[in-house]
Amino acid sequence: IGLLNKASDRYQDLKDLLVGLTRSLASAVDAKDPYTYGHSERVARIAVELGRELKLGEDELSDVYLAGLLHDVGKIGIRDEVLCKHGPLTPEETQHIQQHPQIGHAILQDLHQISSLLPGVLHHHERFDGAGYPSRLAGEQIPRIARILAVADSYDAMSTSRPYRQGLAPDRVESILIEGSGEQWDPRIIEAFQRIIP
Repeated sequence: IGLLNKASDRYQDLKDLLVGLTRSLASAVDAKDPYTYGHSERVARIAVELGRELKLGEDELSDVYLAGLLHDVGKIGIRDEVLCKHGPLTPEETQHIQQHPQIGHAILQDLHQISSLLPGVLHHHERFDGAGYPSRLAGEQIPRIARILAVADSYDAMSTSRPYRQGLAPDRVESILIEGSGEQWDPRIIEAFQRIIP
């Protein structure tokens, strides 16, 4: 029993360390752009609420949370003048910023202990209709963790102010998400989102 307790304590310490390091990495990414500070934590928390509404198990909820924290880690590799630009992006700049999911995946891919998070990091900008990036996956081809993060990420991005626009009112964000159900976002996750809005 003593050995089991010791092993359990060690496991909990390692788990706490992983979460702490993940939060630190997310804060480092968010610090690159003052307009998105706190974005990763908010996305992670919204994604967990969506996961609860979708009846995910505790392990899956942990993965959703950590993937939410890490979903934008690839922005470390995006040029500051593109990431913080106040005006519209050129086609070349758009192509550059769209590389952040692959950059994030490359940064994390050798950490085998968190391999279950990688589909969320790589595919959170896919669209349900197949018009997203980087792989142009559609519907159920998109990993569920990525479909959840896509809704959480979009909600927070639209709700908060950026250098090039003011944040939208909550009812406007909700209507955009509903309008995009089945095209940009998974309809089941949008339905879950509508149930958790209150």
